[in-house]
Amino acid sequence: MRDISKKVSVVMSVFGYEQYIDGSIKSIMEQTLEDFEFIIIDDGCSYDLLKKIKKFDDGRIVYIKNADNIGLTRSLIKGIEKSKGKYIARHDAGNISMENRLETQYDLLGENSRYYLVGSSVELIDENNNTVCKIIASDDPDYIGRKMPSYNCINHSTIMFRNNSEAGYREKFKYSQDYDLYLNLLSRKYILGNIPEVLLKERIIPSSITYSRKNEQEFFRDKARQFYFERIKLGIDSYDLMEVSRNVGKIEQQKPETDGISFYEKQKIYYLLFSGRTGEVRRQILNFLKVKFNFKLFIYLLASFFPFMIKLRNRLKGLQYK
Repeated sequence: MRDISKKVSVVMSVFGYEQYIDGSIKSIMEQTLEDFEFIIIDDGCSYDLLKKIKKFDDGRIVYIKNADNIGLTRSLIKGIEKSKGKYIARHDAGNISMENRLETQYDLLGENSRYYLVGSSVELIDENNNTVCKIIASDDPDYIGRKMPSYNCINHSTIMFRNNSEAGYREKFKYSQDYDLYLNLLSRKYILGNIPEVLLKERIIPSSITYSRKNEQEFFRDKARQFYFERIKLGIDSYDLMEVSRNVGKIEQQKPETDGISFYEKQKIYYLLFSGRTGEVRRQILNFLKVKFNFKLFIYLLASFFPFMIKLRNRLKGLQYK
């Protein structure tokens, strides 16, 4: 029988983020809920991660070193298999958990047995710790259940969920593994939720998977949706038939964006726009447009003059940007 001797197992896979890793680890070690284990998987770091961990001198940290770089999904599966917590909490290198995060989510799951998984609102920060915006997530489980098949409305870095074998990450999902998890749970009639309080600071930098692997993310996102609707219609999906290596190989050969602005820069402007910082948005867009015309940025520029449309769009998506 599995040893469940801790309240929470925090699982974090690390590949880079050397300059931010100390702060990420510290934010977990200073949690108000103290009965946890922190499973840190070294997935091929180019620096001495173990040396950094040893500085904390805390027996709650469990260090696992992969022989090779196996990616986020497989590392998370490995960490969860080793876990002893009643609940699993995700944490990403570079991010900062608020000191009450674990306690708040633990209490909610303990008091509300209908919830299988909960996330929270987030504060986005850049490489210099400056706030980009806050994303206040919907805490309405019915809304989340309705909208999730259309778009992901739970931040992966914020989640805590029940540690059982009912559903989990699926190894073939190299990217968008969280979206597949959520849709898998929903198709099994589990309830997902969010806590509207900001419980995590998420660092957004150009090298983040979200911004550096856009095409791959979209491919697996679409697969997650496809499998969800297969399960709803047929009771089973075609996951076992998915050929990952061939499809990902084709995606990785696609040419990067050549319109003079990276996906990361566009996304950062997007966050500024929908958090109402229209003056800053206009300045940044005009600087880009002076160099080269970009249709998407031009649309963002026009939108910045119609704040009521921005508020309407946020309301329809169940999100608040601050």
